[in-house]
Amino acid sequence: MKNKVIATIILLGLILGSPFSVYARTSNESGIQENNTFIDVVPGEASVTFAELGFRETTLVSPFDATRILFSVPPNWRLAPGGMVQLDYDITLSGADVGLVGTDQNTYGGSLLVTFNDQVIGTIALKDLGSQTIQLQLPPNALTAVRQDGRHQLTISLDAQFSCLYNVRALVVIKPTSTFKLPFEFSSPELNLSRLPSPFHLRNALLPDRTLVVVPNEPDVNELKAALNLMAGFGSIVGEAFDFGLIPAGELTEDDLVNSNLIFVGRPEQFDLLSDVEFKFPLAVENKKFVNLPAESEGDGVVEMALSPWNQSKVALLVGGNSVDAVVKAAQAVSSGKILVYENPALAYVADVQLLSDSLPVIEDFTLQTLGYQTQTLSGIGLNSVQYLFNASKEQLNAQDGTIDLVYYHSGLLDYGFSSFTVELNNQVIASAVFSKESEQQAILPVKIPAGMLRFGENRLTISSRMLTTTSCDATGFSDPWLTVSDQTKFHLPATAGANSDSSLLLDLKSYPDLFMTQSDLGDVAFVLSKANPATWKIAGQMAYNLGRTANPLISNLQLVYAEDVPQQVLSENSLIVIGKSSTVPLLSEINDQLPAPFDIASDTASESGMQIVYRIPNGMSVGYLELLGSPYNAEKPILVLAGNNDEGVNLAGNALLQDELSSQLTGVFAVTNGTQIATGNASSSFSAVGTLVPPAAAIVTTPVPASPTAPANLVAPAWLFPLLVISGIAILLIILFVIVNAFSRRRAMSAAAFTPTTKSNGNSLSGPEDDRK
Repeated sequence: MKNKVIATIILLGLILGSPFSVYARTSNESGIQENNTFIDVVPGEASVTFAELGFRETTLVSPFDATRILFSVPPNWRLAPGGMVQLDYDITLSGADVGLVGTDQNTYGGSLLVTFNDQVIGTIALKDLGSQTIQLQLPPNALTAVRQDGRHQLTISLDAQFSCLYNVRALVVIKPTSTFKLPFEFSSPELNLSRLPSPFHLRNALLPDRTLVVVPNEPDVNELKAALNLMAGFGSIVGEAFDFGLIPAGELTEDDLVNSNLIFVGRPEQFDLLSDVEFKFPLAVENKKFVNLPAESEGDGVVEMALSPWNQSKVALLVGGNSVDAVVKAAQAVSSGKILVYENPALAYVADVQLLSDSLPVIEDFTLQTLGYQTQTLSGIGLNSVQYLFNASKEQLNAQDGTIDLVYYHSGLLDYGFSSFTVELNNQVIASAVFSKESEQQAILPVKIPAGMLRFGENRLTISSRMLTTTSCDATGFSDPWLTVSDQTKFHLPATAGANSDSSLLLDLKSYPDLFMTQSDLGDVAFVLSKANPATWKIAGQMAYNLGRTANPLISNLQLVYAEDVPQQVLSENSLIVIGKSSTVPLLSEINDQLPAPFDIASDTASESGMQIVYRIPNGMSVGYLELLGSPYNAEKPILVLAGNNDEGVNLAGNALLQDELSSQLTGVFAVTNGTQIATGNASSSFSAVGTLVPPAAAIVTTPVPASPTAPANLVAPAWLFPLLVISGIAILLIILFVIVNAFSRRRAMSAAAFTPTTKSNGNSLSGPEDDRK
């Protein structure tokens, strides 16, 4: 009863204080400023909390459990002796036998084993319940990363076998306030092409970095195409957003040169910087030409790396050649993310690139074994995955009855309540299954391939498992669980005569980028850009990067043409992404009457003459337009138009696709944006989308609305509010007094009883090793 009285008082106190709490919270939130510093770095030492590395509070549960933290140091750092990790953690025990453990020197028979880069740095005995903090030194022999990707790894493992002897459960909560102290020494970044995307991008990086793809001021169309394919390739191999942009050489600032990694894409003769500044490339560039280029490599693409002459902690990459064809080959090689190096890891020559053929043979039935894959086993607690590649011809893309018979078997140590696996095709989940006792020996999961899910060319089948073990105290109970995918897994991809001829094209802006994912290397997608407008090149670069993230091409083969000269072959064979003002893109004039919202070419605004309300855009206001239509040149291909009433409007249209908070609002075939809002419509809409965003400068209004007076600066409380608060307060205090008196009057009638608190899980009791993508 005493607890109820206290709880009642606290609850009523909160009720009384709630209006004031609202005002206080609003004041505090308005004063919060964004912290632009990712970690605390002083000369020679970095300090970073687990939270800053993306680690969330994790609960380790007895008898056995583990978690880990991964991070990368900047390319010009090397960890130095003297580092340490401070672990902040809580220990709680629950269960009927809590009083039976801990009698031997106040220890509970369990421990935390902590390793750094697979080297033991400490063993922590479980004792002293509650919040704990301990500091562990990082020995010199543990400072070298052992993972193939170069990341450092801290692992915390719980061993609490007393839970096997007593009815006791131990929970060890690892807090995100735990901290690394990392002394470091400066060194030169490693120049090794075989380790791309490093040093331009590092996973779980301590410090953010920036990379700029530099193109000539007046690039040949194939040089700009090469740059877009390089960006798409980085999108594929990096797989996440980072500060990566495209810029013409003439727009580079001193800040760009000093604080960015640079990737030059083009012929050396196109870049004054390569001759004006001393780049120590393995194959030297002098007077805008390669020096000592081997005779047999005159037509090869050249990929070489050097330290930036503006900042020795940054790297410069040249992707070039003596001809534009050589530049394209070099860029496509880089887009693969796999550069083969020989004597000098900073230099590679690209003699040829084998692209996806225009047609592929139809093979309807095959197995993983016939594809060259062997039976493969995934092992370990947590998330694991394996990926397989197979080809599909154009005749197989829209078959209705394609199937995969997945043959698998697994360990009997799995926790069948929580362990499962999923099947993904081209990054889309198409099936999932839970493990069971019946599937331990061998099982077959029939998976139907949805029509339209396949791409022409390479397709990716990914099996991802989440394996957790049942709690066991046997020696075998802590061994790694496993899942085996058999090489007898069967594929059935029937061919359909004329599969593409009668397929309807569903046009919707929310379907971007899937509308452009019909070919695995993106080779049927062509950008149409203005030769004289570098701003459109930058937008195309960001779109190429995102397309690469989605399509994961083995070698990117995006097409690009200048708006001033669009070949008929590109019009008839490619899906088009057109970027620019209507007055600068002749193609838009040609198809203007077929657009969902035709343009007034003279003013670069979307004409809405057929709408119910027509607004004029006020002078100086920038508006972006997104329009989607079926290509009049090929009924199976879409055309996406990103335009604007000025150059800034074009940028706004691009941001509407590239920024998640805006792209999630897109739908239909026509959208308008002012940079912060999206209005959408379709071809049959009779209402103006522009009108919901753009204040009218001169508009026809059927019912005039009187002007509202200027709002006062401060809101005035009504006269009745204060008396109401006083009366309410008195009433609540009387209720409290009544509850207290009633409680004490009943106290003698109640017998004393022992109170046993109940430990509650924080909801994260199944934590295991963190996913590598963390």
